[in-house]
Amino acid sequence: MPFHLPLRTACAVLTASLAAWAGELLAAPSTLTVEAVQAPAWVERNGQRSPVEPGMTLRAQDKALTAAGSRLLLRMDDRSAIKLGEQTELQVRSLDAQPSDPKGHFKLAAGVFRYVTDGIGKAPVHLELGSATVVMRGPDVWSTTNADQEAACVFDGKAEVVRDAKPRIALDKPGALWIVYSGEPEKPADQATPAQWTKFTAQSELQAGGGVLSPGGRWRTVAALLNSPAQAATLQARLQAAGYPAETKAKGGRHEVRINQLATRADAEALLQRLRSDADLGVTEGRAALAAQ
Repeated sequence: MPFHLPLRTACAVLTASLAAWAGELLAAPSTLTVEAVQAPAWVERNGQRSPVEPGMTLRAQDKALTAAGSRLLLRMDDRSAIKLGEQTELQVRSLDAQPSDPKGHFKLAAGVFRYVTDGIGKAPVHLELGSATVVMRGPDVWSTTNADQEAACVFDGKAEVVRDAKPRIALDKPGALWIVYSGEPEKPADQATPAQWTKFTAQSELQAGGGVLSPGGRWRTVAALLNSPAQAATLQARLQAAGYPAETKAKGGRHEVRINQLATRADAEALLQRLRSDADLGVTEGRAALAAQ
């Protein structure tokens, strides 16, 4: 005989199930995924570094690091983008999913950080610098820190600069710029010049044809084709330590040391040139090839 719950009981069970499911969604941690990288770059976790490659996921306390001439594009679970320029060190302090909390809290030790979002009902991102925290409300905010300066600029949207025991500084119109130079008195927020605007926007953009790895990239950079598996393993380890996600593949009785997922032939060739230019890596020949070859 079929068993039927009373309507009131069934509704109560459904409500409780939906509430539990919603609670799980709210409690689920946000994600930060590598969408593209202009190698070399690293992720540091528990003191261990590994080369960045598309599809990697960063979590709280991880560090992302880029080398000179490198860039990194990270994607949050709401499709907001975090763009890192060259010679950048960024620590993920936390990734939160609660609407009342910052969407992410980061520490920029050096380099360039840019946050790009659609800006609709999104929680802010907090970026900690040496002397201030920049609260980025989007949709397009840039910041940098190095030995000479700390700065933040709003390309579009709003941000706030927060310091201990000092009034907050509102950056609430396109081009609003806060900048402090080391050893100099702080000046009021100003407006970025066209030259500054151009410079700032270029600092975090991937350079097409400059060695960009992206999901589905069909080209690869072959660093070497070696007879000895030991030699191949040594070269692979050397490339990985230098920030390149190298792998070794058996090929016709030999061992191909290669880097996959290059976006275009130009990217594969540019990466090969970069490998050859670093004598410490020991890459003297190599080639660019389609993934199927």
